[in-house]
Amino acid sequence: MRINDVEKITGLTKKAIRLYESKGLISIARDINGYRNYTNENIEALKSIRLLRSVGASISDIKLYLFGVISINEFMDKRKSEILKESGKNSKIYQICESISGKNGLEKINITKELIDEADEIKRENYGALSVGIDIGTTTVSAVVYDIDNKELIEAYTIPHNSYAISDAYSEQRVDIIMEKSEKLLYHIIDNYQDVISIGISGQMHGIVYIDSNGEAVSNLINWQDKRADKVLENGKSACQIISQITGEEIATGYGIATHYYNMQTGNVPKNAVGIVSIMDLFGMKICNLKCAITHSSIASSFGLFDVQNGEFMIDKLSLLGIDKNFLPCVTNESIIIGKCKDIPVAIPIGDNQASFLGSVGKNEDTILVNIGTGSQVSMVSDYKKVSGDIEIRPFIEGKYLICGSALCGGFAYSMLEEFFRSYIISCGMADTPQYEIINKLARDAYENGEDGLLVDTAFLGKRSNPQARGSINNIGRENFTPSALTLGVLKGMCNELYELYEEFSEKKAHIVASGGAVRKNQVLKRLIANRFEMSVSASTQKEEAATGVALFSAFAIGKIEYKNGFSEYICYREND
Repeated sequence: MRINDVEKITGLTKKAIRLYESKGLISIARDINGYRNYTNENIEALKSIRLLRSVGASISDIKLYLFGVISINEFMDKRKSEILKESGKNSKIYQICESISGKNGLEKINITKELIDEADEIKRENYGALSVGIDIGTTTVSAVVYDIDNKELIEAYTIPHNSYAISDAYSEQRVDIIMEKSEKLLYHIIDNYQDVISIGISGQMHGIVYIDSNGEAVSNLINWQDKRADKVLENGKSACQIISQITGEEIATGYGIATHYYNMQTGNVPKNAVGIVSIMDLFGMKICNLKCAITHSSIASSFGLFDVQNGEFMIDKLSLLGIDKNFLPCVTNESIIIGKCKDIPVAIPIGDNQASFLGSVGKNEDTILVNIGTGSQVSMVSDYKKVSGDIEIRPFIEGKYLICGSALCGGFAYSMLEEFFRSYIISCGMADTPQYEIINKLARDAYENGEDGLLVDTAFLGKRSNPQARGSINNIGRENFTPSALTLGVLKGMCNELYELYEEFSEKKAHIVASGGAVRKNQVLKRLIANRFEMSVSASTQKEEAATGVALFSAFAIGKIEYKNGFSEYICYREND
């Protein structure tokens, strides 16, 4: 079948059809004269693509569905979640997604002539050397394909893994689901792109998985949100308190060593377990067919009882707790290759904080990174220094360290405010719709009108040095007790909390790179950061900073690119507006 016939049957233009072919969504055979010959399978795929584009789905997500990485219901759940944030349940697009999910697939839908956006430009089909980055987050797996030769991000993916195991007491996630989603996504990319020269991996820190002698998981992922080490044991003390008493070292609940010690005391260590690893190390082992892990110091340090300066676990103090050093992974500070996946070199996984820094800050000599997402952090590159209080020093790469201050609430404070306003409109009998657009406008109006009354402390979830601390709202008067002043006050409180952490840094910088979902979506927040820190601010334009960071790191690990105080040639910024 020729393209003119395909146009009539599908309602798509030739430009759109060729776009989808160039993007790898359909594969077209050619006859002996070199003409494209479209099959009935191509027609059905194009109809599906048209419908999915009509609900605003990205080409990257459509690829994931067409190639079996995610199901149609997973696809629609992701799209509905995005629509809820954009326009709510009353959106026509949301209702179309509901009907597709409800009827369990595209095959049940009569595909109509929904309008789609065909304005995308067809990108070149010939790429340079490509590096892939995978970031295994708490709720999603993200990936990027980066063209190293042309210094260009080609494609970015994010899929939910929905892996939480049901548990009232603990925070655990199913490893098999995370591995399946991560593998499908990686192999989808490898199968659809030639010239992939390296693979990088990052992921959530602190959490642990127990493995057996074959390198297979024998437990769920016990993640950083787990609170078991704060539970009171039979002697009236928590695992964290006992560790501090025995070793003289402070360790927080959710850190791998604290979790493991609690399991030792309660008999919850799997009988066939021979060691613990991070979720990203386990993924690296799996795709490289390894039985044991070599972990990077950036990950090992997140377990606790780690000598950051010397890059090794505190073996003497671990032995006081009865923890055998052989139960822990081997550690390296080097940027090494751990193995190969389908003949492609795989770089040693690194922590997501370090990966995000690499993917956000081009040149780090005079720059700090302010990241505000669900949590928030302020960090900078440094030589080794002793720190205290709420400041941590973490291993980085090339003999450097990250000084980092983390606010436990961070961007979650703004989501709490949104939930507050949403609960009000529900109480008024109105539809349950996201309020971010409205509170963003309230903040903008308050900022532009010079409202400056409410003082909000956003430590709603406590602080690392004082978990019992709570936030507050002060200086309330008749003239400033307004929704707009409260909204602006929360944003200022988020900035103040990070600035107070930055004040504890022994070294000061001259410029800020701001990153994270909250910063990208809120123009006022960028201005408030600039005002509070009294520095120039650039906004990161990278999609999926952590995945981008490890894609570049993997290219560095194989010697393809250089690291000159950052990957400045490959990172773009947008000046604060």
